[in-house]
Amino acid sequence: AELEDAVEAVKDARIVIMNAPFSNRTKMGEKFPKAVQQALRKRADQMEGYMVGNDPDMQDFADKNSIRPLFVQIADRCLNDSGILTMISPTIAVTATSGQKEREVLAKRYHIHTVLTGRLPREFSLSQNVEIDECIIVAQRHAGPRPPTRFIQLDKRPLDDSEVDDLHHSLMECQMGLMANGWGEVSYWPAERMRAGDWTPAIWRSSELAEAAHRIATDDKVQRLEEVGLSPAATGQLLRGSYEPAEGGSAGSFPILKSKGTAGQTRIESLPDEWWIPKERDERKRLEHGGTYPEVVSILTKAGHLLITTGHRTSTARLTATAGDERYVGNGWMPVSGLSAEEGKGLAVFINSTAGRLQLMRNPGRQIPFPAYSAAEVGNIRIPNIKDDRIRGVLAACWERTKTIEVPQFRDGECEVRRLWDEAVAVAMGWDSKELARLRGLLHQEPHVRGLGYNQYADELEDQDGDVFDDEQEEME
Repeated sequence: AELEDAVEAVKDARIVIMNAPFSNRTKMGEKFPKAVQQALRKRADQMEGYMVGNDPDMQDFADKNSIRPLFVQIADRCLNDSGILTMISPTIAVTATSGQKEREVLAKRYHIHTVLTGRLPREFSLSQNVEIDECIIVAQRHAGPRPPTRFIQLDKRPLDDSEVDDLHHSLMECQMGLMANGWGEVSYWPAERMRAGDWTPAIWRSSELAEAAHRIATDDKVQRLEEVGLSPAATGQLLRGSYEPAEGGSAGSFPILKSKGTAGQTRIESLPDEWWIPKERDERKRLEHGGTYPEVVSILTKAGHLLITTGHRTSTARLTATAGDERYVGNGWMPVSGLSAEEGKGLAVFINSTAGRLQLMRNPGRQIPFPAYSAAEVGNIRIPNIKDDRIRGVLAACWERTKTIEVPQFRDGECEVRRLWDEAVAVAMGWDSKELARLRGLLHQEPHVRGLGYNQYADELEDQDGDVFDDEQEEME
């Protein structure tokens, strides 16, 4: 009876406000006895079944790994024809590939009125006991054409009631642009992009970078890797499953690229830094195959002249791609087979340029400050026509010119080698080099790149020298 009363009370609600749980579904009710956990999961599955049965649009919206989408579905059922839904959400949910269907359904049913978040050097959390970026989404049912969505990027948090009041008044007085008293910035994003599932302004402090990343990703001069038949290979998974590290140069071993952090790959030229070998080794087969294990031959079919990162800390890493005359596989790096050495070198320059970095940072996966990319996500990177002799020649020549230069960490900001890469891309693509330089400068100032928030200074933060992560720590993350 109490449940029935509760259901009746929320029918045709005008407002729903929630902080839906977003932990893994397997952890649902973990504080309860096993029998209760099983009952909760069974009930959640039943409710999800009812939802999908009555609303087929929710079929791809559902997520067996998380309970959060079920709460969103229930909220949608509660609201009346002019209802408002406000929820706290992980920021990655508004950019991750896995959340694409959810974003499309929400933007179809609602005007996404506001997305509020913050870009601080560390995560912008709104919930207790979490260490991930979060945002507030305000959505309203809306008939007819949808207005643009307002994105609010905060540069600091209100710490008491008076600051909350000040933030409120500053926001009310700011239609667009910088808010008063250093609170942050207000920008807008077209409704058609929201309907297409592109909510990426949430991950950028600079609204100009959000716009530029979208523009590059939709430029007709570039195509997705997968569209031109190039597929990054997740060789790290294969290595960790069936292979193990070995002494350098030992019989039957092969070199790989592993490190990608502070002390990892420091030049655009691929430099192998580990040797691996099959876990289960048959010496007779190795000798029969001329000194090479058949398992090694198998994995090396995926080797490539070009290797692209599987993710890295956006402040302390140095490179997004490497290339060279030799073909390698990687753990932490994904090889792209099917390219010549010159083509791989040219694409390494493009992916390391501001145009390449903006694309990678646009869809950060699990964490904004430490993105992780699947092979499918990397396959969505847009690249120039590397078969074009002029484009390939310009970019590959830049690789040759810069291959011996040590590349600074991203947080070190402006440097000669990044300038050279951007200028080569501008020449190859016919783009404005001054505009790329301007975007590069904005990218250097992004809080998760620089390690400092807007309107913050070094003496207000912890000693930056203490924020260094070695390769082992980074690989563990």
